[in-house]
Amino acid sequence: MVHAEATAASDIPPTGWLARPVDVLLAPHLDALTERLSRMEDLAPSEREAVDSAAREALGFSAQLKLNRVLLLELHAAGLEGRLDAPDSPGRWAQFLDHACTPGFHAHLRERYPTLLTRLSTVGRLQTQAVQRLVDRFVVDRDALGTLPGRPRGALTRLRLGQGDAHRGGQTVALLELEDGTVLYKPRCMRVDRALEELLGRLLAPDPSATRIRVPAVLVRAGYGWAEFVEHRACEGEAELARFYRNLGHWLAVMRLLGGTDLHSENLIAQGPVPVVVDVESLFTPDPPVPPAGRGLAVDIAAKAIRGTVLRTGLLPVRSGGPGLGGLDISAAGSLPGQQPRIPGPTIVGGGTDGAHLGMVLLERPPAKNHPSREPVLGRYWDQVIEGFGELTSRMKSLDAHGDLRPLLEPFMGAVVRRILRPTQTYAELMRMLWHPASLHDAPRAQAHARDVMRRNAEVSPGAPATLPLIDEEIADLCSGDIPVFTVPVSRVLLESTLSVWRSVDVALEEATIRSTLVSAYLNEKSLPPRVTAPAAPPRRERLDSRRRAQLSALVRRVLDAAVRGPDGTVTWISPVLAEFGWAVRPLSAELYSGQGGVAVCLAQYQHEVRLGRSDPVEGLDATLEGTLAVLRATEDRVPVKQPGGFSGLASQVWIWSTLHDLAAVPGALERARERAEVLTPELLDEDGLLEVLGGVAGVIVPLLNLVDQTGEARWLALAAHAGRRLEDTARSVAGDARWETSMFPDAIGGFAHGTAGIGWALARLGLSAAGSAADRRRWRALSERAFDFVEGLYRPEFGNWSDVRRPEARDQLTSWCHGSTGIGLAAADLCARTGEARYQQLFQRARSAGLREGLGWTHTLCHGDLGLWELLEAGRRLALEPQGAEREALDAELLSGLEARGPVAGLARDAFSPGLMAGLGGVIHTLLRMHPESRLASPLLLGRAPGVDRGAP
Repeated sequence: MVHAEATAASDIPPTGWLARPVDVLLAPHLDALTERLSRMEDLAPSEREAVDSAAREALGFSAQLKLNRVLLLELHAAGLEGRLDAPDSPGRWAQFLDHACTPGFHAHLRERYPTLLTRLSTVGRLQTQAVQRLVDRFVVDRDALGTLPGRPRGALTRLRLGQGDAHRGGQTVALLELEDGTVLYKPRCMRVDRALEELLGRLLAPDPSATRIRVPAVLVRAGYGWAEFVEHRACEGEAELARFYRNLGHWLAVMRLLGGTDLHSENLIAQGPVPVVVDVESLFTPDPPVPPAGRGLAVDIAAKAIRGTVLRTGLLPVRSGGPGLGGLDISAAGSLPGQQPRIPGPTIVGGGTDGAHLGMVLLERPPAKNHPSREPVLGRYWDQVIEGFGELTSRMKSLDAHGDLRPLLEPFMGAVVRRILRPTQTYAELMRMLWHPASLHDAPRAQAHARDVMRRNAEVSPGAPATLPLIDEEIADLCSGDIPVFTVPVSRVLLESTLSVWRSVDVALEEATIRSTLVSAYLNEKSLPPRVTAPAAPPRRERLDSRRRAQLSALVRRVLDAAVRGPDGTVTWISPVLAEFGWAVRPLSAELYSGQGGVAVCLAQYQHEVRLGRSDPVEGLDATLEGTLAVLRATEDRVPVKQPGGFSGLASQVWIWSTLHDLAAVPGALERARERAEVLTPELLDEDGLLEVLGGVAGVIVPLLNLVDQTGEARWLALAAHAGRRLEDTARSVAGDARWETSMFPDAIGGFAHGTAGIGWALARLGLSAAGSAADRRRWRALSERAFDFVEGLYRPEFGNWSDVRRPEARDQLTSWCHGSTGIGLAAADLCARTGEARYQQLFQRARSAGLREGLGWTHTLCHGDLGLWELLEAGRRLALEPQGAEREALDAELLSGLEARGPVAGLARDAFSPGLMAGLGGVIHTLLRMHPESRLASPLLLGRAPGVDRGAP
């Protein structure tokens, strides 16, 4: 069961469908609490009622989450056994509830689920004792609470329990509403909060106290404390917004100093320009030892560097890949509304009838209070975050140089801090498993399975408990309804080691990491990067080729200089990478779009052009390419890839090695392409829900057709045909068109990388191949025609561009490869050249006009910038759709002049370093190579093979 407000149903009782039988089981503990409260003379009758009501609500809700599956299973068993004989379904439901409240039913539960009632009794006893402990502490500290800001005082009017996970005997954070003001109760050591506020006051003394970062004021007691309640307030005006994001940078600097982690969105509240961190348990956290990844020492070095940066604070945007949370960003700076996937959650479907069952529904994440505005525009203020980090880090470095920083940390000595050794979501999944009916029926077997799961989890979660005694303690907590928690006191050794780690900080890497994480906040590229001002001076046309070569060699040296190199000769880079659930900053993955494979292709293409005298040699290129390929092979072998697609999936690896074979860059490349193609199975294609070209099944087709051309092996045609049939099976139609609703975009969209234009193009290419039967090929061509009917239906003549279904109200229509007219135009140019059909020539001409109208001066990327437009216009010339002439020289001059004036610009992450092929420097290098009039290099944008390049011939 989930909270009623999280479900679509409007008829869920406020107490939950199964409250009656659960309340009967809890009655001994709740009634005992009521009796104890009645004897407390220091509480008024209304206060006792507030506590009693809160305890019954919180404990009842918690118990129902654990018992719902058991009770629903028993409901259906009773129906099958004929014990429910009322004439209608609601009547049989009522019969079951009556029966579930009887001693006979409780005896049955003891027999079928031997540990259930004992566990539930433990939960009831611990949680009611925790409530009693809270009340006793409130009575003792009532008068002192008035010293907190807002001066909370007066009688308790409402108590809200469960404002966080239960730990250590059912204890949770609680919110107490008094007659005058509100206060938070926290059953943990609060000395760390006090020490942190004192440190902030000293570090930020030059800043106005009303606008500097802070933590809530606290009242410290032995083992617990009380904290100021912080109200959320939106910023008023541009100045407050800029200050808020600068303050986020200050928090990054402080948490980098203190080894802070777990700064997720619920731990920070925006109070105007001040981001207030309301929970600071996890400080002085060491970096646990991590075993080698087996992908080369360069990857291990890069991974260690990233682990030690501000990424570990949890404040910066990052997409989760954990169970049940795929793609969710819970960071304090991110977690943007409208940019989060819906998360599956269990709820009772059909409650109030004997058909009730537990179903999974997709839930919107509840709004958090971490943002300073209703619609935060994070990208606009990211420079303020970086400036704030650099400013305060510089101030702390100066203090440290004069010996004045270390004394400021002394108040933390002896404070107790938390160690998060396993993700809370892992514990939540394990708790659900341990309270499953099957687990309650055979608890020893279930606990043995839990031990095995936790041991295996420890192998991939550095620092997680791995010994049986500790694992058994964790299991005991979960069986008692608690999330395990680990704490340590801050010792002098811990403090000194944390400070020593901070002193080794690479400020440039930290700032680059902060800049790079911005892309993680945005899902599915729903926001446009800011425009870049075009060069003020007119484009220069003189010495184009020498300037092209100079730009190229400089960019290649920049990529080589940024490489992380291992003693074993392996090479990788740290960069934003397009991962399964969005962007992440990490050592490069194996794929084409932003990964190691795309960089390998880019470097091999440069090496190829050097051999032909069309580019200048760069020292170290050959060794870097060799080390890059070593990491690529190891990553492909050791890191499973779920997506089949042509740019971010397994088929991208096929294209990478096929292209390296054509360049004569790597011995055995064609055999490697075969090996990667063999990983693509019909079962994998059938499981794909993305469907698109970039990550889904449509992206498999052309790389396999290329492999057929290279090897002459017809077996790859059968797999390509299977991909075509998968697309046939998933096509949807409105008024005769064809469109695809994907796992990323439930509403069909029209672009190339993620939408119907790319899928239609792939089907057309399949229909023009030797795959399948003649009837198959006719069907695929016909389905492709219908797909382009959908695409044409999105064209808006009044704007001269295609409507973006994700943002139909927008007027700045995209002219990009991924979602806009460039991708549509490239697909149309390709199909026009292959079929001669007029509709594709018309599509190309529309896309060309849209691109020329947009012009250059946005970003330098193949995916969504100037380079994609260059490729579109070049495709028209190379495919004889447009005459060669002075226009090409003007375009090259403008592109080169823009690069010389402002350097390469990579879009949303702005000047964050990325060597990637589709959205980074690799694409700039690739396009400058193709700019030579004799170049025949293959462009990745259509996953093709360029004529005349085979085996390295000019």
